[in-house]
Amino acid sequence: MRNLSHPFLDRFGISIPIVMPASHDLELILTGKDEKYSGYDEMIQVPKVLTIDELMEIWYYVNRIGFNAEVNNYIHAIIREYTLCARVDKGNSENLKPSTGLCSGCHFNTGQNVCNKIESILSVRVAKDLLRYSKALTWLLDLKKIDVNIVNTIAPYVISHRVIYPRRELEKSPYWGNQYEFSKNILNQIQKRFINREVCYQITKRFRDGNSEKEDLTTLKNYQKNDLIVKYDLIPFANSIKDKKYSKLAQKISVASKSGDINTLASIRNNLIEDIDFSNRAYLINLCNQELYKQTVTDYIFKFMNNKEIWADIASEFPKLDKPLQEAFRRRQTKQIRAEDLLIEINVTGTNDDSLVNIQISGGSEALKLREILDKLDYIQKEE
Repeated sequence: MRNLSHPFLDRFGISIPIVMPASHDLELILTGKDEKYSGYDEMIQVPKVLTIDELMEIWYYVNRIGFNAEVNNYIHAIIREYTLCARVDKGNSENLKPSTGLCSGCHFNTGQNVCNKIESILSVRVAKDLLRYSKALTWLLDLKKIDVNIVNTIAPYVISHRVIYPRRELEKSPYWGNQYEFSKNILNQIQKRFINREVCYQITKRFRDGNSEKEDLTTLKNYQKNDLIVKYDLIPFANSIKDKKYSKLAQKISVASKSGDINTLASIRNNLIEDIDFSNRAYLINLCNQELYKQTVTDYIFKFMNNKEIWADIASEFPKLDKPLQEAFRRRQTKQIRAEDLLIEINVTGTNDDSLVNIQISGGSEALKLREILDKLDYIQKEE
């Protein structure tokens, strides 16, 4: 697998180290029946565990696993620690690397930093996979939310096959070329640095929320001396939104969120969508969407045999959703249907009469209107 190109390896979401079986395992293998002669033994071969319907249902619930700002920041930190360099853009530098002398004489070339131990960068795809597999592990462990330790547990298996490390570092004791063990060590360092950076994330949040304090920028500047993320990500971000117009609107969103004023939140979001010049508008739009989601999200479940009734009941009040709903119920799939102030996610696990269908609604006033309609139907069950 290591002979494959890295852009190709990046398409593999996760990798698991496989080693040769130990002596007692080999004994079981050799004393068992040889499938070349006698075929597979249905009693011991890998059984079918899940139906496709069940798998679709699991995927739906995995996707609903929540995560907080700390997890969000930590995934960003992993990607950026593997990417940032004080001298070059690693993503566009083919010859200048730590192994060719890039780090010589650099202020950040220390044992505590990780930038000098990484040759290649991580893609955005890695960030998505870290979140995806962390959600899956969280669901499997029957936990409610992802935490940083879950991310750190899954990360070596998501990252190690996608990155190049300097051979002089990788082949040292105690790693001896083991990509997984070396990745674990790098990630442990990243986690320690993440914990030390906590005050900087708190400051950045205050800037985002429009509540920055007088000494906040000075504190960030002190951290930037030994932290590339603070220097190249957090400080530029804080400077970009350090104005009264942004602060005033961020505070208005906060007040509307606390009071449950979904109309104000929806109005602010819609205005920001039109105002392309507003500082950090993407964050504020996302913040409005998150608050609207939290205050209106409702999940339902019903059997596929009732899909035509659901389709008719929704389309009668929301005619523009007629064709999208028809398409969503046509086959096994997960599909999002978006309208102004309304987001519907439909998960069709199968097309048999007894197959389960999940439907989640969120948004603004339109979502509340749809929720009232669905709450009155006796063939659909609300999920808590």
